[in-house]
Amino acid sequence: AALLATSVAAFAPAQTGKASTALNAAAEYESYPGVLDPVGFFDPLGLADKADPALFKKYREAELTHGRVAMLATIGFLVGEKVEGSSFLFDASISGPAISHIPQVPAEFWVALIASIGAAEQFRAEKGWVNPSDTPVDAPGQLLDDYTPGDLGFDPLGLMAEDPEEFFEMQTKELQNGRLAMLAAAGFLAQEAVDGKGILEHFSS
Repeated sequence: AALLATSVAAFAPAQTGKASTALNAAAEYESYPGVLDPVGFFDPLGLADKADPALFKKYREAELTHGRVAMLATIGFLVGEKVEGSSFLFDASISGPAISHIPQVPAEFWVALIASIGAAEQFRAEKGWVNPSDTPVDAPGQLLDDYTPGDLGFDPLGLMAEDPEEFFEMQTKELQNGRLAMLAAAGFLAQEAVDGKGILEHFSS
């Protein structure tokens, strides 16, 4: 698991200053999943410089979660626009670019969606997060020590590799695809907001 990787920076001489802190962070996280040549450890905002291992662990959990949501959202954009007007989907009443679908869906859909999201978040919280009653008031939202970010034990297709090297490669692939999906979803939103056309409509025009 990525978060059990040995800290390279721990064996380096003590250094001071912002530049040396950045170098230490880069060295420590260089062996983590998601770090690829030629960019290496990419942290232009210096978030890792100020993060202890617990905070960095939460950063990785947030990145994985948002990446997974973005991958679903990207597919949802394309599929939703492709099947719009189909009789099996909301009685063929949904049309237009994906960002205009939200106010068109019936209220019953939102009830089911909110309930599903709540159940998923409850499961994730129980799986990886320390009970709020057991955390200090000034340090809320702590992850369990033995929890690996993103590992919810949900693998219905049995895709999780048992070999450590293959598992590391799968972690990196998921992170990279999630990062790309976050950029793609943001691009889809911006493009449709600008000209009011669906994403697939741009390819056919």
